[in-house]
Amino acid sequence: MANFKAGNEIPEEYSSQQKKKFFRDANFYFWDDPYLFKVGQDGMIRRCVDEEESQSIMWHCHSAPYGGHHSGPRTAAKVLQSGFFWPTLFKDCVEFVKRCDNCQRTGNVSKRDEMPLNEMLEVEPFDCWGIDFMGPFP
Repeated sequence: MANFKAGNEIPEEYSSQQKKKFFRDANFYFWDDPYLFKVGQDGMIRRCVDEEESQSIMWHCHSAPYGGHHSGPRTAAKVLQSGFFWPTLFKDCVEFVKRCDNCQRTGNVSKRDEMPLNEMLEVEPFDCWGIDFMGPFP
Protein backbone atom coordinates (compact mmCIF):
# COMPACT_ATOMS: atom_id res chain seq x y z
CA MET A 1 0.00 0.00 0.00
CA ALA A 2 2.87 2.38 0.83
CA ASN A 3 4.43 1.86 -2.61
CA PHE A 4 1.10 2.64 -4.26
CA LYS A 5 0.43 5.77 -2.22
CA ALA A 6 4.00 7.08 -2.48
CA GLY A 7 4.76 6.19 -6.09
CA ASN A 8 1.62 4.79 -7.79
CA GLU A 9 3.15 1.30 -8.01
CA ILE A 10 0.52 -1.43 -8.29
CA PRO A 11 1.52 -5.05 -7.55
CA GLU A 12 1.65 -6.84 -10.92
CA GLU A 13 0.92 -10.32 -9.55
CA TYR A 14 -2.58 -9.34 -8.37
CA SER A 15 -5.59 -10.79 -10.16
CA SER A 16 -8.41 -8.48 -11.27
CA GLN A 17 -10.40 -9.41 -8.15
CA GLN A 18 -7.43 -8.60 -5.90
CA LYS A 19 -6.86 -5.30 -7.70
CA LYS A 20 -10.49 -4.29 -7.11
CA LYS A 21 -10.11 -4.99 -3.39
CA PHE A 22 -6.75 -3.20 -3.36
CA PHE A 23 -8.23 -0.02 -4.88
CA ARG A 24 -11.24 -0.20 -2.54
CA ASP A 25 -8.93 -0.45 0.47
CA ALA A 26 -6.63 2.29 -0.88
CA ASN A 27 -9.36 4.86 -0.23
CA PHE A 28 -8.73 4.51 3.51
CA TYR A 29 -4.97 5.16 3.30
CA PHE A 30 -2.95 8.29 2.65
CA TRP A 31 0.75 9.07 2.42
CA ASP A 32 2.30 11.93 4.38
CA ASP A 33 6.03 11.64 3.84
CA PRO A 34 7.62 9.61 5.44
CA TYR A 35 4.63 7.72 6.92
CA LEU A 36 1.57 5.87 5.68
CA PHE A 37 -1.66 6.55 7.58
CA LYS A 38 -4.98 4.72 7.68
CA VAL A 39 -8.37 6.20 8.46
CA GLY A 40 -10.16 3.66 10.65
CA GLN A 41 -13.86 2.82 10.68
CA ASP A 42 -14.16 5.04 13.74
CA GLY A 43 -12.71 7.97 11.78
CA MET A 44 -9.46 8.04 13.76
CA ILE A 45 -6.25 8.44 11.76
CA ARG A 46 -3.61 5.87 12.69
CA ARG A 47 -0.01 5.55 11.55
CA CYS A 48 0.86 2.28 9.80
CA VAL A 49 3.96 0.63 11.25
CA ASP A 50 6.25 -2.20 10.15
CA GLU A 51 6.80 -5.51 11.93
CA GLU A 52 9.84 -4.38 13.89
CA GLU A 53 8.12 -1.29 15.26
CA SER A 54 4.95 -3.26 16.00
CA GLN A 55 6.85 -5.46 18.49
CA SER A 56 7.97 -2.40 20.43
CA ILE A 57 4.46 -0.93 20.40
CA MET A 58 2.93 -4.19 21.66
CA TRP A 59 5.52 -4.34 24.44
CA HIS A 60 4.66 -0.79 25.53
CA CYS A 61 0.90 -1.47 25.45
CA HIS A 62 1.15 -4.85 27.22
CA SER A 63 4.34 -5.43 29.22
CA ALA A 64 5.55 -1.97 30.20
CA PRO A 65 4.93 -0.86 33.81
CA TYR A 66 1.84 1.05 32.61
CA GLY A 67 0.77 -1.73 30.21
CA GLY A 68 -1.26 -3.83 32.61
CA HIS A 69 -0.64 -7.28 31.04
CA HIS A 70 -4.16 -7.37 29.59
CA SER A 71 -5.56 -9.92 27.12
CA GLY A 72 -4.78 -9.94 23.39
CA PRO A 73 -7.93 -8.09 22.25
CA ARG A 74 -7.56 -5.50 25.02
CA THR A 75 -3.89 -4.97 24.12
CA ALA A 76 -4.95 -4.51 20.48
CA ALA A 77 -7.51 -1.93 21.59
CA LYS A 78 -4.77 -0.05 23.49
CA VAL A 79 -2.59 -0.09 20.34
CA LEU A 80 -5.46 1.34 18.30
CA GLN A 81 -6.14 3.99 20.96
CA SER A 82 -2.45 4.91 20.80
CA GLY A 83 -2.84 5.72 17.10
CA PHE A 84 -1.05 2.81 15.40
CA PHE A 85 -2.15 0.18 12.88
CA TRP A 86 -0.83 -2.80 10.94
CA PRO A 87 -2.84 -5.43 9.03
CA THR A 88 -2.27 -8.35 11.43
CA LEU A 89 -2.71 -6.28 14.60
CA PHE A 90 -5.26 -8.46 16.42
CA LYS A 91 -3.58 -11.77 15.57
CA ASP A 92 -0.16 -10.40 16.58
CA CYS A 93 -1.46 -9.11 19.93
CA VAL A 94 -2.99 -12.49 20.79
CA GLU A 95 0.31 -14.22 19.91
CA PHE A 96 2.28 -11.63 21.91
CA VAL A 97 0.17 -12.31 25.02
CA LYS A 98 0.60 -16.08 24.53
CA ARG A 99 4.39 -15.57 24.57
CA CYS A 100 4.34 -13.26 27.62
CA ASP A 101 6.11 -15.09 30.46
CA ASN A 102 4.38 -13.17 33.27
CA CYS A 103 0.93 -13.78 31.80
CA GLN A 104 1.57 -17.50 31.38
CA ARG A 105 2.85 -17.85 34.95
CA THR A 106 -0.01 -15.98 36.63
CA GLY A 107 -2.89 -16.91 34.33
CA ASN A 108 -6.21 -15.12 34.56
CA VAL A 109 -7.14 -13.53 37.87
CA SER A 110 -10.61 -14.69 38.81
CA LYS A 111 -13.19 -12.81 40.85
CA ARG A 112 -12.63 -15.39 43.60
CA ASP A 113 -9.02 -14.21 44.04
CA GLU A 114 -9.87 -10.51 44.22
CA MET A 115 -10.38 -8.58 47.43
CA PRO A 116 -14.06 -8.08 48.25
CA LEU A 117 -15.54 -4.64 47.68
CA ASN A 118 -17.69 -3.15 50.41
CA GLU A 119 -20.13 -0.30 50.00
CA MET A 120 -19.56 2.82 52.08
CA LEU A 121 -22.23 5.30 53.03
CA GLU A 122 -21.01 8.85 52.57
CA VAL A 123 -23.14 11.79 53.66
CA GLU A 124 -20.73 14.69 53.17
CA PRO A 125 -17.49 15.18 51.27
CA PHE A 126 -14.45 13.81 53.09
CA ASP A 127 -16.58 11.62 55.41
CA CYS A 128 -14.45 8.66 54.41
CA TRP A 129 -10.74 8.70 53.59
CA GLY A 130 -8.73 5.96 51.94
CA ILE A 131 -4.97 5.62 52.15
CA ASP A 132 -2.76 3.34 50.09
CA PHE A 133 0.48 2.45 51.84
CA MET A 134 3.52 1.92 49.63
CA GLY A 135 7.15 1.29 50.33
CA PRO A 136 9.74 1.06 51.65
CA PHE A 137 11.52 2.88 48.87
CA PRO A 138 15.32 3.12 48.51
